[in-house]
Amino acid sequence: MLFFKDKNTGKECLYLMEDGNKQNYECIFSACPNPTCTCMTIDIDLTFMPGQNCEGLPKLCHSVEIDLDRRRLQTSPQKKIPPEEKAFGNLLLSQLGDDDFKYLETRQFAYKNKITEAADINEIEGYFDYDEVELNGLMYAYNGILQYGDQIIVTIKEKKYLIVDQFCLQPKCKCTDSTLDLVPAGEDAMKADPWCAFRLKYAKRHWDMVEDFPPPIPLEEIQSTIEAQHPNFYKQLQTRHEKLKKIYLNCRRKHYSPPQIATDRKVGRNDPCPCGSGKKYKKCCLKSSTPVESPDNRSDISGFQFPDDFKL
Repeated sequence: MLFFKDKNTGKECLYLMEDGNKQNYECIFSACPNPTCTCMTIDIDLTFMPGQNCEGLPKLCHSVEIDLDRRRLQTSPQKKIPPEEKAFGNLLLSQLGDDDFKYLETRQFAYKNKITEAADINEIEGYFDYDEVELNGLMYAYNGILQYGDQIIVTIKEKKYLIVDQFCLQPKCKCTDSTLDLVPAGEDAMKADPWCAFRLKYAKRHWDMVEDFPPPIPLEEIQSTIEAQHPNFYKQLQTRHEKLKKIYLNCRRKHYSPPQIATDRKVGRNDPCPCGSGKKYKKCCLKSSTPVESPDNRSDISGFQFPDDFKL
């Protein structure tokens, strides 16, 4: 492995064979600053370490951008790499082994995780199927939107599992429902089939099994294991739910316009709400029937029209 930590400075470094000589460089890692971007690129700024025989030459610096998925230099028409930098980058790539690439993947994730959790919610652009959320209650996973966000890992029977926590994002819904999929931790964890799955009302700490993915060991044992390893588990779920919902609402305001259908007919206070929530009109959209959006994020339905087959 080329990468190592300098014992004197504690800095991350690598050594490279150049013209038969071993040269050491200090490394600074960075990555794409977009929290929701899933590109697997990493930038490495390399500085020639002091104390080496430079033969009077000035300190050498290089910057290399690597596509970790394809294991090649990252190139684009907008960013032309100088020939000498391209040659250095290819030399570096030719000496990197599997352990080095795994190390770079951990550094890329660490950088992305830090900027993701610190990002301003108003600047996060998530990708949602708004109609499915609004009409059918589609739930979204925290790490499905924030791939580089904090992960909740639990060890059960000496095996590690990622807890994929999914939440309801409907603007008017105040439920604390979540669905938890436990999948084997690893590179493709978000694409793996669940080892088991649960429904959890985290405010009441009420757990239920999901019939399609029943637990191979008692539910109580899994619950107690998670609670022991994550003492603030329920508060953590609440925080993640609130953050994900804020991201959704912010993106919804910018990118989604619910169908607006005009009508001359008046909706009674006790009639089913025309928005389709299943609630009475007075307990749902009555207070938001002005053109201005209300503080509690209720949508404007002043121009709502009944469908042709709707009957009072």
